[in-house]
Amino acid sequence: MTTLLADIAGRRGDGELLALGSRRAVAALGSPALSMSVKSLELPAYDPRGAYGMALAYCTSPRGGCHLRAYPISHEILRKPVPTDRFSFSGKARIITIAEDTNAAVDSLVACKFSFFGASLEEYAELLTATTGIAYSPQRLKEIGRRILLTERFYNCANGFSRKDDILPERFFCEAGSSGDGIDIHPIDRRRFEEELDKYYRIRGLNADGCFDETGFLDRQP
Repeated sequence: MTTLLADIAGRRGDGELLALGSRRAVAALGSPALSMSVKSLELPAYDPRGAYGMALAYCTSPRGGCHLRAYPISHEILRKPVPTDRFSFSGKARIITIAEDTNAAVDSLVACKFSFFGASLEEYAELLTATTGIAYSPQRLKEIGRRILLTERFYNCANGFSRKDDILPERFFCEAGSSGDGIDIHPIDRRRFEEELDKYYRIRGLNADGCFDETGFLDRQP
């Protein structure tokens, strides 16, 4: 493994192909479905079949399969701040939207993600107000986060991304996951996933393709 890692870094031998990343590597090998990625970003530790909010969050993230743009694992698995049913899409579109806006605002403060487990958006607003002398409220920070997310999506759409890219690898819809401890991990219901994705687009003010009907979005931003 250490030799292979060095070859990937140096783009030597088998490392030349693997240095392209999993999506390009398996496509070159004729098996594109093997890459567990969204928008070419490989998925992290959380199987979306075991946390449906995470399934949606992977797909709506502008950067692809990322768990840091929204973190529904906190309430689906860790049960904080309030528990939600991890095997249900109900309400997840709105939860993901709020989480994305909030996380984008905190990221723009260059604050550690882990500190967000202990600090509220109200506290961040108070700290920012005290530091800058400009009045910030939690709602204002969430609005800033919303503009960040929509701006990122606008640039994605301008470069050809659309609903076709807001999708999980096919196997999550047709293969069961690893079950245990009396919990069965079923394939994701594609119909319910698509319905919740539609709700997400409506909440964001996007069209059915996940993009903008008007081209002047950036011109309207403060």
